[in-house]
Amino acid sequence: MANNYRQDTDLELLRYADQEMLGVLVNYLTTDKDGSTRYTESLTGDEAFKAANGDFRKVWQLIGAELQHFGGDSLMNFIRRNGVPYKEILTDVCKKIGVKTDFSADTVEIEKAMLAKLFEDSWENMSEAERASVRAQLKINGNLAGGAALSAIIAAIRLGGFMSYQVSLIVANAVARALLGRGLALAANAGLVRAIGIFAGPVGMAISALLTLPALTGPAYRVTLPAVVQIAAMRQQLLKPEEDIF
Repeated sequence: MANNYRQDTDLELLRYADQEMLGVLVNYLTTDKDGSTRYTESLTGDEAFKAANGDFRKVWQLIGAELQHFGGDSLMNFIRRNGVPYKEILTDVCKKIGVKTDFSADTVEIEKAMLAKLFEDSWENMSEAERASVRAQLKINGNLAGGAALSAIIAAIRLGGFMSYQVSLIVANAVARALLGRGLALAANAGLVRAIGIFAGPVGMAISALLTLPALTGPAYRVTLPAVVQIAAMRQQLLKPEEDIF
């Protein structure tokens, strides 16, 4: 039996999200690191979920409920019959990975802070040649190098707009490659595709390192960390400016 969905405005985006992106989220929720079905998941056995036959928008509340339950304590979930709000899950993950931000801010602002942190961690794993290429693809002033270039990118991410959208896809794609063995099927422009390719390895290394931290080794965090990254990318897709900059 599927979990009960707790009304949550931060998860309403799931009803409008891209099907392929929803499919990646479902994979995080239902499959273990070796590709087997998680014994704790309740989605794949649910009759409504099976009847949807891959049309994940039809069962977005079931998907949201599954995440809410992964984010909550099992005993408390049983007592209250539903999980915890998405923002609570996001905040918990962010604190575990060392994101420094105002956690009373809107959810989208916390997500951007998380994306900026993961981008920054990945930047540390890149060669100077890779950094130069990323600066070019993201249209960062060529006169900026090292820490100055990174600071410019982080500031742009936090401001939102097209930079946040680009970075969200770069990070989400790399997380999918690292944990699922395949990236996102994106209809992106050539410049963004190149940046995604460059970042795949460094972001994957950063995520793998995070998942070895004692605070993140539990099975729930192997779900909630990639899930909140994926949802952040889905939100940025919906907020994406109409006009591409590339």
